Amino acid sequence: MNKKLIALALAALPAAAMADVTLYGQIRGGYEYNKTYSSTLSKDSSGKPQGSSEINDWTSRLGFKGSEDLGNGLKAIWQVESRLKIDGSGDPTKQEGNLGGRDTFIGLAGDGWGQIRLGRLSNYPNLDMEQVDPGYYSDQSVGGLGMFTRLDTRVNNAIRYDSPNWYGFSYMALWGADEKRNIATDGSGTRTNNQLINIGLSYENSGYFAKYSFVNQGDSNKVGAGLKDWHRLEAGYNANNIYAAFGYQQVRGYVGGVAGAYSDPAGVLYNVSALNASGASLGSTQAVKTKELALTGGYTFGAFTPYLSYAKGYDLSVGGNTVSKSGYDQFVLGLDYALSKRTDVYTSYGHVNWKADNLTSESSFGLGLIHRF
Repeated sequence: MNKKLIALALAALPAAAMADVTLYGQIRGGYEYNKTYSSTLSKDSSGKPQGSSEINDWTSRLGFKGSEDLGNGLKAIWQVESRLKIDGSGDPTKQEGNLGGRDTFIGLAGDGWGQIRLGRLSNYPNLDMEQVDPGYYSDQSVGGLGMFTRLDTRVNNAIRYDSPNWYGFSYMALWGADEKRNIATDGSGTRTNNQLINIGLSYENSGYFAKYSFVNQGDSNKVGAGLKDWHRLEAGYNANNIYAAFGYQQVRGYVGGVAGAYSDPAGVLYNVSALNASGASLGSTQAVKTKELALTGGYTFGAFTPYLSYAKGYDLSVGGNTVSKSGYDQFVLGLDYALSKRTDVYTSYGHVNWKADNLTSESSFGLGLIHRF
């Protein structure tokens, strides 16, 4: 009965009242065979991964967006976007299943000066980069470069400005407020200001692109662990059926030892297991530094686009000292087949080789469907 009343109410609304609202989304999912540390479905008694058949969501989403012309080239803009889980599972800590859990904002846009938004907003790598990682996969899979893009996320309590495009050049700036202002864990008794600042620069012209992002995370050294600063550069070419992308990033953060186990709240480490298996010892919070590169190439012929990706994580630096055998090598082979302009079949195989002696290599195979609306 309630559903009928809602339908009648929507039908009774004037057409003009809904003219500026767009419904959009993507439904993405498939079969995966995962042998990974991220998968919780099959591990032996020592925590090492075993093969597991899984039906997984590949980051489906549903959104509403709209705008209102305020005159003189000024518009009010808004968006509410939510994560969907078509396999019936969900993780509240990742905003899955929460209304507005993805980019959700209100803002203003103007002719000649760009746009400004506030709400829950993507950092620059999450929204504007990731050319080195074009595939589809789940959180449990290594069928894409999820380790390289592990810090690509959304920021709560954020304000973001995006400039207009000047002959291919543009930039952005994002500030995320630290509303908690917790007491520092370094014994000083002072309040922290763990605000986040992100600056992004871009140039795109005739298929060529180059993008740079810098992120700083305030007082992460005073809160026990977390991201301190992060640089990423991506460049390449995407035109004339050719897809080529290069990425390099350097991440610095802090991680503390607690009873021999190391936490990783900001994704500073490639994998917590890598540091544990390396035998590194941390008596207190120390700086951790990582360096990685990624390469992806693809070529479209007809409806087929095969991709080949490679990522390399160099050995970690902890307190200024290199931790041997703490890096990784990853290969991903993917194939996209376009059934139509909005529906694709996608398959991939990924393999990660950990350098640490006590870590098992990881692998994933996936086959699924993607539909955009």
